[in-house]
Amino acid sequence: MKVFVDTNVFIASITDEPGRGDVATELLNENHDFCTSILNLMEIRSVLTKKKRVEQERVEEALADIHGRVDIYAPEISDQISAYSLQQDTLLYTLDCVLLALAEDIDATLVTFDGELLENGATSPTELME
Repeated sequence: MKVFVDTNVFIASITDEPGRGDVATELLNENHDFCTSILNLMEIRSVLTKKKRVEQERVEEALADIHGRVDIYAPEISDQISAYSLQQDTLLYTLDCVLLALAEDIDATLVTFDGELLENGATSPTELME
C-alpha cells in the first residue's frame, strides 16, 4: 500500500510525542510504500526548529533519514487546481488541500492525526497498522 505521511506523523515519531509517538513509530516501521511531499519536509524543519526547539543539526539528520527512506513528491499545477476546488467544498487550510490532492493524484492514502483531514478522506495511523 502506498502511504502518504503527513508532517504530524513524522513529528510524533521524531519527538516521541506522548500518546502518538509510539503509534507513529510503529506505523513507520510497517511494510508500506511510504511517501511524502517536499512541503512536508519543509514543515518538519520549521516545526522542529521553531516550535519544538530541536537543534537544526539534529533536524537535518532526521530529514536526511526521511529522505533516504521515503519517496518525495512535489505538487504539480494540476494538484493545486484540484486543491482549489477541494477547498471550495471543505474550507480546509491551503496546505491540507494541496496534500489531499497530491495524495489522490499519486494514488496514495494520506495518513495523519489531523482531525479535519480525517473528516475529509485521510486515514488515521492506527487504521493502517497490521
